[in-house]
Amino acid sequence: MTRIFPLDEAGSFAWIADPDERMLRASSAIVTSAGTLVIDPVDCGGLDDALSRLGPVAGIVQLLDRHNRDVVAVAARLSVPVLVPGALAGRGEPLAITGVEERVVLAMPGWSEAALWFPERRLLVCAEAIGTAPCYRARDTDALGVHPLLRVRPPTGALAGVAPSVVAVGHGPPVVHDAARALATALRQSRRDLPRAWLRGARLILRRTRKTSKADGS
Repeated sequence: MTRIFPLDEAGSFAWIADPDERMLRASSAIVTSAGTLVIDPVDCGGLDDALSRLGPVAGIVQLLDRHNRDVVAVAARLSVPVLVPGALAGRGEPLAITGVEERVVLAMPGWSEAALWFPERRLLVCAEAIGTAPCYRARDTDALGVHPLLRVRPPTGALAGVAPSVVAVGHGPPVVHDAARALATALRQSRRDLPRAWLRGARLILRRTRKTSKADGS
């Protein structure tokens, strides 16, 4: 069953279409003065009704070049454009909305990613570089973590000066309490926690492999 997470007083929300999914793919719908931005959507039952309560949808946003998800399908169904930040130029119409700042997280072949910062609401929306799914966190008590492949060079420059009250991510539930501290801690401890995070990731993979083997009867 889909899980919904409120993000702000304007009605913005995040959702995880399948809470049992290994990577906990998460999406968000952010209300702006130009309409609702639906970010990296994973389609699910009841989505259109939930979005209709927020008013007109301005567009479907893709923040990561390989996060195709259901972006095109949802945009076609709602008859709205696919909007992309500058880091993903050429994949849709430019994203240019007052009150929304684009932060280039990575711009390289195979991994072009941006984050959206809503300074008036102190709301940060990220796709892949940081997350809350178990594979991102070095320990259970961590609120937020850096992607395992980015721990050596965390996106500190891209997120400089950002002190969010809420962080919506592409994998896992959003951080809605003490988010600024969670983000600062995740970036600061990224390299230091690398061995622990990779070991935790290996254990998670091993655990899933064993479960799959048992389910298959092997």
